[in-house]
Amino acid sequence: MNEICVLGLGTMGGRVAAKLVENGHLVRGFDPSTTALRAAAAAGVKTCDDPADAVARARAVVLSLPRPEHVLSSVDGPLAGAATGTVVADLSTIDPDTARQAAQRLAVCGVEYVDAPVLGRPDRCGVWTLPAGGSEDGVAAVRDLLEGTVARQVRRVGDVGAGSILKVLNNLMFGAINAVTAEALNACRLAGLDPAAFVETVADSGAGTVSNLFKELGPRMSVADYEPTFALALLQKDNRLAMEMARQVGAPAFIATVVDQVNSLAVHLGHGGQDSGAVLELYRALSADAGQ
Repeated sequence: MNEICVLGLGTMGGRVAAKLVENGHLVRGFDPSTTALRAAAAAGVKTCDDPADAVARARAVVLSLPRPEHVLSSVDGPLAGAATGTVVADLSTIDPDTARQAAQRLAVCGVEYVDAPVLGRPDRCGVWTLPAGGSEDGVAAVRDLLEGTVARQVRRVGDVGAGSILKVLNNLMFGAINAVTAEALNACRLAGLDPAAFVETVADSGAGTVSNLFKELGPRMSVADYEPTFALALLQKDNRLAMEMARQVGAPAFIATVVDQVNSLAVHLGHGGQDSGAVLELYRALSADAGQ
């Protein structure tokens, strides 16, 4: 039995911790949310009141944190006390510069860092793909830990930061599909076509425009189901990370700029805590029949 620490027991991290317990590991976890701690404890995770306690005895640490600043706070805080030889698998969605900073700071402590963000929805934990950035040995250690438990595959895509590059660009495509789906459904409604009919017909058509994401988002948008699977505020954050990365490397980001405007306006209207599909409410608010 391996002892593993999971820092961040929210939507993704909580599933990771529970899946590792299912596979026979002793898992210690920390999250500032008492709700997340209770849910993790119910799944068999040994929860800790102090993240340093969760890290102290582990030789593998999984991070699943909301934002880049939370990753660096953990690096400079509890992870600074990790034992030499500990491997950190960071499943957070962050920018590549933050990943590289984390790796450099932890290397001083003799700790190996791999950025391995999740490709996959929360309920697909167990068959996720983790694009991993790190040394060959570091990625191999993460593969041994997470492949066959929380992931179908852990795939090395380059040095530290490469996993984060891949993830933020993937989520940029998510943001574009999310926004254009809302735009199309709102135009359907105004043109007199039932949005549900559009979704059902197109999703089953085999048309080249159909994606698995459209098949998930379309039905939920058509009935205004915004119970969060992926909160709009987090999508906004991820898309801005992609925009900043594009700016730094000199890549044009025309569509990303528009997607950020859509996300930001919808968040401004109060939809940030709802599912990403709530961008549809922005279109409704700005449409010709608004207020009728």
